[in-house]
Amino acid sequence: YSTVDGPRLGSLLALVINGTVSTTQAKKILSVMYYDDLTSDPQYISESRGWKLQSDPTILYELCQQVLGNSKYEQQLEQYKKGGKHVVKMEKFFLGKIMAESRGNAHPEVLADVLKCSLEELVDN
Repeated sequence: YSTVDGPRLGSLLALVINGTVSTTQAKKILSVMYYDDLTSDPQYISESRGWKLQSDPTILYELCQQVLGNSKYEQQLEQYKKGGKHVVKMEKFFLGKIMAESRGNAHPEVLADVLKCSLEELVDN
C-alpha cells in the first residue's frame, strides 16, 4: 500500500511534462510525498522547497555573465576562444558551472542556448 495516491502522482507527472520540474527534482518531490508530506500537492512541495526549473532567459543570461566573468575561469575562457577541439569541451564545462551556480534549477535546454549566445558575444568582442 502506497501513501502516494493516483491524483498526486498524476500531478507530479504533469509538473515534469510541463517542464516545471526536472526528473531529478521530481524524484526528490516523490520521496517527500512518500515519506514526509503525505497530503500536500506536488506543486506546493516544489514551490515550498524551491525545486522549480528556471527557464527565464534573462535570469539565465545573468547567471552566464556571472560565471563567465569570474576570474577563476579565465583559462577555460581562453581555451574556448582558441576554438577547435576546445569549444565543445568548454561549453560543457561552463554549462556544468552554471548549473552548479543555479543549484540545478536552470532549465538545461534554455541554459544551453543562452550560454552559446553569451560565449559568442565574448568571442566577438
